[in-house]
Amino acid sequence: MTNIKRLLGVSLCALALTSCATTITGSTDSTVAPSLTTTVPVTPTGSIISLLQQLVPVADGLGQAIVDGNSKTYQAKVAEADAILLVIEPLILESKIDVLESVQRVVRLIHSAAERKRPADADKALRFIPLIIDAVTPLLNL
Repeated sequence: MTNIKRLLGVSLCALALTSCATTITGSTDSTVAPSLTTTVPVTPTGSIISLLQQLVPVADGLGQAIVDGNSKTYQAKVAEADAILLVIEPLILESKIDVLESVQRVVRLIHSAAERKRPADADKALRFIPLIIDAVTPLLNL
């Protein structure tokens, strides 16, 4: 008796599933071109101090974007940090101030925060930036 019920149940399910097939009529060619949008980050400019200050808003809010799962935001922030590092490196080397490693560490923390989903690394980066600014300011005779 139970085998008959099972067989009947399976056959009803099979019948129901086959009746739900989708039939496509007409052409499947799409006339709408896919839209490709790319955003190119603006190349940052400024002095060493102003570039370091531009890192603050990059690190600020990064942890929350990671917690919220907002990948567009944290990927944009990582790209912005990379762009700032690219511009600030030659300036630091030219000034002969020994802070390049500290700035690189902040950018690595931003990367690890986004790539490893570690909001605490974003908070560390945010705390280190003002310390670097405070250390660099007297060295630049500002």
